Amino acid sequence: MVRRSPEQLREVIRDFRRDQIIDVARHLFGERGTTEVAMDEIAVEAGVARSTIYVYFSGRDELLRACLSRMYEQLQEATAGAWKDNADPRQRLRAMVRGLLERIDENPAFFRLAVATQATPRVPGAEALDAEFLIIGLELGRMFEDLVRQGTAGGLFGPVDPARGAALIGQQVLGALSVRAGDPTPLPLDDAADELCEFILFGLTGPDGRAVHP
Repeated sequence: MVRRSPEQLREVIRDFRRDQIIDVARHLFGERGTTEVAMDEIAVEAGVARSTIYVYFSGRDELLRACLSRMYEQLQEATAGAWKDNADPRQRLRAMVRGLLERIDENPAFFRLAVATQATPRVPGAEALDAEFLIIGLELGRMFEDLVRQGTAGGLFGPVDPARGAALIGQQVLGALSVRAGDPTPLPLDDAADELCEFILFGLTGPDGRAVHP
């Protein structure tokens, strides 16, 4: 059994409290349908003092960015195995798509709010969310670009510019995420991941020429 030093234990507790505040805030933002949730309310729901929130976050904008950033961190954790070494590009694509859909399923209301707020510049928190969306989008774009480059080299894709291919995949995925976040009866997670991947790879017909999930 590995013994942690007092400093390591304090760090574990610190990380736990920070994640707890983020999870509670994300839930409340989504449930209320607004970014203007009082910090006092977040503190009460998280079981911490209001001042504790400011130990981790300078204000609500930073907390909003952390809510999005935490979703991306969880995505990275869920897909890490598929992005190591030279995994098949199909496997990498499905892992990424499934991971993204799973993050939406955890709190579709927050994703709807984040997208709507980010698209409305004068709404409180829009600038913060826009900045975080930009960072995440750039990182996802690089990952999709690497996937297209690998798929092209292996014959999975035709001759396509990796940056252009990545942009097209990103557009399809973002649209699917937005639709799923507003769907009261979404497809089961694995079925949705398969459907989106097949559409990206084969368009409206599957690999055998038949319609995707008729």
